Amino acid sequence: MKLLEMNEKREELFNAIIRNAMDALIVIDAHGVVHAWNPKATRIFGWHQEEALGKPLYALIAPDNMRMSAADEDNAQQYWRTADLLVLNERTLMSVRDKAGRPLRIEATVTPLALEGRVLYCASIRNPVSANVHENTQEKSWTELPADSSRDQRMIDHLPDVICTIDTGGQFTLVSAASERIWGYRPEELLHRRYLEFTHPDDRSKHSAALRKVRQTGPGYSIDSRFIRKDGSIVHIAWSANWSRAEQHFYCVARDNTEIRNAALTLIEHEQRFESLFEHHPDGVFAFDLNGHLLSANKAFSQLTGYSGSELAAMPFRPMVAPESVDLIEQHFAAAVKGSASSLDVIGIRKDGSSFDAHLTVVPIIVNDRVVGVHGIARDVTHSKDYERRIEHLATYDALTGLPNRNLLDDRIRHAIVQAERQGGRVGVLFLDLNRFKIVNDSLGHDKGDILLRIMADRLKQCVREVDTVARIGGDEFVIVLEDVRSPEDVIGIARNLLAVIENPVALEGHDFTVSSSIGCSLFPKDGTDAATLLRNADLAMYEAKASGGGSFRFYKADMNERVKARLMHERQLRLALERGELVVYYQPRVDINSNEIVGAEALVRWHHPERGLVPPNEFIPLAEEVGLINELGEWVLHTACKQNRRWQEAGLPGLKVSVNLSPYQLAPDSTITHAVRKSLMQSGLDARWLELEITESSLMQNVESTLSKLAEIRDAGVSISIDDFGTGYSSLSYLRRLPVDTLKIDQSFIRDISGSRDDAAIVSATIALAHTMQLKVVAEGVTTEEQIRFLEEHDCDEMQGFLLSPAVPPEELSTLLNRNRSMSGRPLS
Repeated sequence: MKLLEMNEKREELFNAIIRNAMDALIVIDAHGVVHAWNPKATRIFGWHQEEALGKPLYALIAPDNMRMSAADEDNAQQYWRTADLLVLNERTLMSVRDKAGRPLRIEATVTPLALEGRVLYCASIRNPVSANVHENTQEKSWTELPADSSRDQRMIDHLPDVICTIDTGGQFTLVSAASERIWGYRPEELLHRRYLEFTHPDDRSKHSAALRKVRQTGPGYSIDSRFIRKDGSIVHIAWSANWSRAEQHFYCVARDNTEIRNAALTLIEHEQRFESLFEHHPDGVFAFDLNGHLLSANKAFSQLTGYSGSELAAMPFRPMVAPESVDLIEQHFAAAVKGSASSLDVIGIRKDGSSFDAHLTVVPIIVNDRVVGVHGIARDVTHSKDYERRIEHLATYDALTGLPNRNLLDDRIRHAIVQAERQGGRVGVLFLDLNRFKIVNDSLGHDKGDILLRIMADRLKQCVREVDTVARIGGDEFVIVLEDVRSPEDVIGIARNLLAVIENPVALEGHDFTVSSSIGCSLFPKDGTDAATLLRNADLAMYEAKASGGGSFRFYKADMNERVKARLMHERQLRLALERGELVVYYQPRVDINSNEIVGAEALVRWHHPERGLVPPNEFIPLAEEVGLINELGEWVLHTACKQNRRWQEAGLPGLKVSVNLSPYQLAPDSTITHAVRKSLMQSGLDARWLELEITESSLMQNVESTLSKLAEIRDAGVSISIDDFGTGYSSLSYLRRLPVDTLKIDQSFIRDISGSRDDAAIVSATIALAHTMQLKVVAEGVTTEEQIRFLEEHDCDEMQGFLLSPAVPPEELSTLLNRNRSMSGRPLS
């Protein structure tokens, strides 16, 4: 590949030198036929290149219809037509005519060239010499300048090159006036001085050796050497010398070659720079000829395609691109041949048959104002294209399940509606929500929750036809679009099937988990004529199914809007309740089992609704969590409990630890619970050791690292942490080692049947024992019988609370209990 490129560049260099030469340069063969003709030749002789090529040079510069002297004609024919040119490497003066027939006096040198296995000849012709300069000049022959003393010094002084003679001692014996311009020395300053004095030291030996060889073997030589000018600068000289045995002199012509040499060096430097850029470019760089065959390619292109350099030589482009990209490449290739650069994306094919995405830039290769090929740069964009395709996929598909997302779902519903309108059919939209998914997600972690969602997605797809759509629109919510629904019974059958497959157990971490679902259904055109309305009404129906206990489906009905309005009204009333002070905090005592003393109390919020009366927390806390009021409500409860506890202490009552429940939302990564705790303690003046925060077991499993960090910060402030409803979640007891907790509260579901259920009794006793080994306090919740108390005493439970002892009471009633029963034995307290 490099050889092809080097030949191409050498040809460019050769053409550039011929094109820009100051002399007329004409290449002829042994028969005198013209093979090259540069612009300078056109300016001298008037013949354009296309007129001169292929014609005998003699016919151009000495037309037959022009009269010449017999001697001139014979000499010219001999000079330009012979197959064995007798005069080589020497300047010769001659008379010729231009295209218009005007006589010219020229100075020509013919040099043999070995090109492509044959010999050609380059004629270097100087600008026409003024006729009056040579009026009195008589050339002795066509092969050399006259050597006798009759030579006209004025004639050689008009030549641009230095004309000089050097004797056998190496001294100048004649120097033309050009020496002052080229070397800085006047001719008289050089006469009788050895030329080696002015030759660069590093070039003297080769110069001397060349002269000796010419003297011994003849006939002449050409050499490049450096000459030291009078001002000390260096000038590069192209020497031509011939030895006259008769006169024992060297006849020399010295031409200033500095500019040409510098131009050549600059060209070489540019070539090397291009070569370096070409070879080390990280992208694949290549060149094709006009027939679409590869001329050159760099290493990166070879690595990109998998072909070696030798395999790529003259290879067509088609095997390297996918069939679907061929036409596009040919279009851009054709544009480049016409002179236009362009870019395109294609699919490439490697030698091993694998494909890759490539971004191509193609540009024309222009030489002498003519397009001779096409350069290209190929960049491997497989990774970026894959990324773009992934981004495009994520814009319309769910990353977790691979199902269509909300964006694509809207399109699918609109498409189904258009089809139904054309055919007079129906479209079913089913809004499905998984019940109890949060329990699995919170207890086992989000990775297991993701597995469950993928399993459910696969099950849903198996229940519908290819033309139908199953989409995930977020969390545990899915939407199924049924096309070409003939009757509501079709939707009922699908809904029942969906409920059944969802309830099949799922094995996670060695245990079977069962979730159910709630489905809401809407029908086009009865329940809506656009995607947004159908989705909204199916969503309303789903909430109706969920409110009925889950595991069922409901069709949309108009009165569901009224229930939604009622829910929105409750939300508004809850917001107003916070503003109007309708919320109050009740306190349920916690009693030490051994001493029967009240040692703590759990703060429980109640809503004094102006119409509904006292509303328990389970009726409005979920609503507060859903609408984003839980943080505000939770902080209010925390602040109120701290202030109340401080009031009891100021009233002279002994220290009492008050526990406040935290919602999982208050432990979210972006929550400010730690700040709220510090603020409540500071504003109330309560010591941190009298405050305890209760967290459900499932809360601890959400955002584990963030939750642990927040709890550790709270505990470091002196606040106690307890786990509420322990045993209802899915955390292992060993997990407790990582938790900054002080107390376990056993859920009342285990306490309720403690006397009659061996399993519950075993669980409670084991929990108490293990908690004590971990230095944790144990509180039993929901105590309602004396038998439960005796069991807890026997197994060394620390504290208890429940209706048998006291329900949650207003702060004033708890004050009475503290004063009346704190040191009393016997039960109940109230």
